[in-house]
Amino acid sequence: MKLNIMNKSLCAAAAFAMTAAGFAASANAQNRITKTAEVQFGDLDLTSDDGKATFQGRIKGAVRQVCGTYDAKSLVDSQDHGNCMQEAKLSAKKASVTILAAAEAGKLTETAMLIRK
Repeated sequence: MKLNIMNKSLCAAAAFAMTAAGFAASANAQNRITKTAEVQFGDLDLTSDDGKATFQGRIKGAVRQVCGTYDAKSLVDSQDHGNCMQEAKLSAKKASVTILAAAEAGKLTETAMLIRK
């Protein structure tokens, strides 16, 4: 019964938006680009190992989506991509820790999280 209520609560919780920053070639603050990706988790039981694993997989996919591809032959592109990946992973980690803790405590409510660097 408790899991059923939790699942309904999770379904109501649409997603969280993960934000990461990429840098344009000049890498200055005026050229900073902000991107977001949405990770759906309402269909998952975040108190189970399978649910947590699926959630983490979706987060990894969202990080890749936010940072996109890069030209490995370009030092600037490689550095920018590395910075983006690092920032996106940090944003995702912060958000996922909060969401998983709320799920474990049975207190996950309707929420959408926007993480910014």
